[in-house]
Amino acid sequence: MNEKSNSIKHVLAIISCALMAFVTILTETSLNVTFPTLMKQFHIGLGLVQWTTTGYLLMIAIIMVSSSYLNERFSARQLFLTAAVTFIGGSLIASIATNFWILLMGRLISSVGAGLSIPLMFNLVVELMPQEKWGFYMGITGLVIILAPALGPTFGGSIVYYFGWPLIFQIVAGLAFIILLLGISVIEQYHEKTDPAFDWVNYAIIVMAMVIFNLGFNRISNGLGDAGFWVSMIVVAILIVIFIKLSQTSNKKLIDLKIFKNKPFIFAMISYLLLQFINIGTSFILPNYVQIVNHENSLIGGLVLLPGCILSGLLNPWFGDIYDRKGAKVPLLTGTIFCFTASVLFAAFGLKISTLMVGIFYGIMIIGRQMAFNNTMAEASKLQPEELHTDATAVFQTGQQYAGSMGTTVMATIVSTWQKKSGNYAMLTAQGTQIAFVVMAIISVIILLSYLNLFRLEKEE
Repeated sequence: MNEKSNSIKHVLAIISCALMAFVTILTETSLNVTFPTLMKQFHIGLGLVQWTTTGYLLMIAIIMVSSSYLNERFSARQLFLTAAVTFIGGSLIASIATNFWILLMGRLISSVGAGLSIPLMFNLVVELMPQEKWGFYMGITGLVIILAPALGPTFGGSIVYYFGWPLIFQIVAGLAFIILLLGISVIEQYHEKTDPAFDWVNYAIIVMAMVIFNLGFNRISNGLGDAGFWVSMIVVAILIVIFIKLSQTSNKKLIDLKIFKNKPFIFAMISYLLLQFINIGTSFILPNYVQIVNHENSLIGGLVLLPGCILSGLLNPWFGDIYDRKGAKVPLLTGTIFCFTASVLFAAFGLKISTLMVGIFYGIMIIGRQMAFNNTMAEASKLQPEELHTDATAVFQTGQQYAGSMGTTVMATIVSTWQKKSGNYAMLTAQGTQIAFVVMAIISVIILLSYLNLFRLEKEE
C-alpha cells in the first residue's frame, strides 16, 4: 500500500512540475500578440518591445546552462519552490508595470521560474519513473513544451482583447500559486544532495557570450556598417574560444564538451535549434502581421494560430509512431519540406496575406515543425553514451530557449528595419515580413542539408 501511495505521489510530483512548466512556457509567446498595444501605451518601437519575449527566453537559457549542477546541489522541492516564488513574484510585478522597464524587470524575474521548472520536469521523469515508462511520461512533458508556446498567442490575444494585458500576468500568477500548493505537498527530496565545485568562470563566460550576441545582433537594424555589431561578434567569438579552452582543462561542473566530438550529434542539434528558431520567430511575426497589416484585433491575432496548434498537437503521437516504424528519415525530411513550403508561400504572398491564408500557411509550417522537432531529439539521444545524456539534454534545452530568443530578435530586427523607412506603416510591415520569410526559407534549406549530413555520417559510422 505504501509503494502504491509513493507511486501516486511521484505521478503528482511530475504533474505539478509539468503544470508549472506549462504556465511559465505559456507566457513565452503570450505577449507577442500584445506588442501593438504595448507600443502605443509605452510609446516605444517594435525593436524595444520585443525584449519582453527575447529577454524572457534569454534568461531561461542562462538559468538552464547550470541545470545539471543545480539538480545535484539542491533538492527537487527546493528547486520547485524557488521556481514558483520567482515566477509568481515576477508576474505580479509585470502586472502593475507603469512603464516598459518595470514590465521587463518583472519578465526577467519570472523567467527564473521557467529556467528551473522545465529541466526539473524532465529530471523527475528519469528519477522517479521506471525506465519502461519513460516514453509515456516524456511524451506528456514533450506535449507541454509543444503546446504551451503555441497556445500563448491565443491566450494573450483573448485576454488583451476583452480585459487588457495586465490580466495575463495576474491569471498566470494565480494559476502558479494553485500549482505551488499542489506541488509543495507532494514534491520531496529524492536523491542525496552533493556539493560539486561549480565552474563559475566558464559559466560567466558563456552567459556573457549569449547576452552580447543577442544585444549585438539587435544592432544589425542599423545596417551591416554598424561598428557595434561587428565588435560584438568578434567579442563573442573570442569568448567562445576561451570557453572551449578552459572547459578542456576544468574539473568543475558545468557541461561536458565531449558531446560535440560526435559529428552526427552536431548536425542534429543544428537542425533542432533552427526548427525552434522558425517556431518562435513565426509565432512572433504572424500575430503582429494580422493586426498591423490586416487591421484585425488582438483576439483574431491570437486565434489565427490556434487551428494549426491543435492539429499539430493531435498529430504528434502519430509523428512519433512514424519515427518508430519508419526511422528518422521520413519524419525529419518530410517535416523540413513542409516548413520550406510554408515559408515560400508566406514570402510569395507576403505583401497581402489574408487572415485565412495566414492560418492555413501556419498550419502547414507547424505540422512540419512538429513532425521533425521531437524526433530530432530522439535521434540525437541515440548518438551519445549514457554518461553524457544529461549534458546532451542540458545543451538541447538551453539551446532551445536561446534559439527562440534569437528567433524573436532576428525577426523583430528585420521587420523593424523596414518599419523605420518612410512610407505606409502597414505596407512597410508587410515588406519586412516578406523578407523575414525569405530568411526562414533559407533556414529550412540549411535544416535539410544538416539532416542529409546527419544521415550520411550515421551510415558511415
